[in-house]
Amino acid sequence: MKLSGLLIWAAVLTASVDAAAVVSVEDPLITEAPAVQLEKRYKGKIINKEYAKQQEEQKKILAGEDPESSSTMPKPWIRTIYETQVEIVTPTVIAGVTFSAKPPKTTDGLEQWISLNKDGSPKTIRPQMKNGRIKKASPTYDTWFAKPTTVQYTKEQLKAHNMADDQIHEEVEYIEEDQTYHQLNPLIRCTPDLYHKKGLGKDIPSEPFCFPHDNQSLKRDRTYFVTWYSKFFDEDVKNVKIHLSYIKEKARYKGMKRDVNETAIAKRSKVIENGGTILQASFFTSDWISNDQGFFPLTILPEWFGEKAFEHKVLLSIQPDTVKDEEFNHMDKYVVIEIAIGAKVSKEHLTDLKQLEEKWRKQQISR
Repeated sequence: MKLSGLLIWAAVLTASVDAAAVVSVEDPLITEAPAVQLEKRYKGKIINKEYAKQQEEQKKILAGEDPESSSTMPKPWIRTIYETQVEIVTPTVIAGVTFSAKPPKTTDGLEQWISLNKDGSPKTIRPQMKNGRIKKASPTYDTWFAKPTTVQYTKEQLKAHNMADDQIHEEVEYIEEDQTYHQLNPLIRCTPDLYHKKGLGKDIPSEPFCFPHDNQSLKRDRTYFVTWYSKFFDEDVKNVKIHLSYIKEKARYKGMKRDVNETAIAKRSKVIENGGTILQASFFTSDWISNDQGFFPLTILPEWFGEKAFEHKVLLSIQPDTVKDEEFNHMDKYVVIEIAIGAKVSKEHLTDLKQLEEKWRKQQISR
């Protein structure tokens, strides 16, 4: 009896275990693994502003345009001068500088103006307001362009209590120049404050020139500004001419091995003081320019270079209209500059630049 009961109990336990072991499991949902996007890492592009500027100039040259001209030419405008005289003002753009542009209706002292680099190339100055003061403000010229006049006063005019009855008081007063046309010139004007020193001892003032400085290199097909102090000449000087003359270096300093001191002298372009002379009176002479204008845009022309000449040392001088051509001394007041061919821009050169740029881009992608 006990044995049969045990068998029955064992059978019940076995059935329970089998029932517990059987679990209903649904078939799993099979999905595709997400695709992994492998992105190539690009090196940050460094923008060379000077290179970008050169490319823009090259595009203009290939299109037959002036690389220094503005894409939008200002339109003529009307103004009234001397209270009743009406005139039409036509702006002009020279080397990227706009002359005779219509002034804004209101000003705050932050208007941009044009300064010059040592070689006479223009650079735009944008004044900024900092701590209640204007930094890099448009230049003022004190009394450099004012006319000094001696004025006499009697006691009756002044009514000064400490003057004798027959006393005459003299005082120098400065009469401001006519700004009718100077106010339309954004270019910095030349004054003795901007003279530089030249010569072996750096002790000779560059008068009457301010720009370009001595020993600067001016490149072919580019325009630079020659500036001079107009009040340097007598009042009866109304016009001036700009002269350029090739310089012939003394044989000792040309094509010969030099020691350290002589090389330094050559680099400072002291060829005149070292015995250099001018080959001819002038290979370039400008037309007569108003002395009061005080500047002349000088473009370095291709015909000034020979087939094998890549550069020339040049004497830059100025002739007032009170001196006859046959009496003019080129060596009187001058600065020495260098004119150079520089980099040649052509369609082939532009193609090479594009190929280099494409090669650089592919190298960055492959990294």
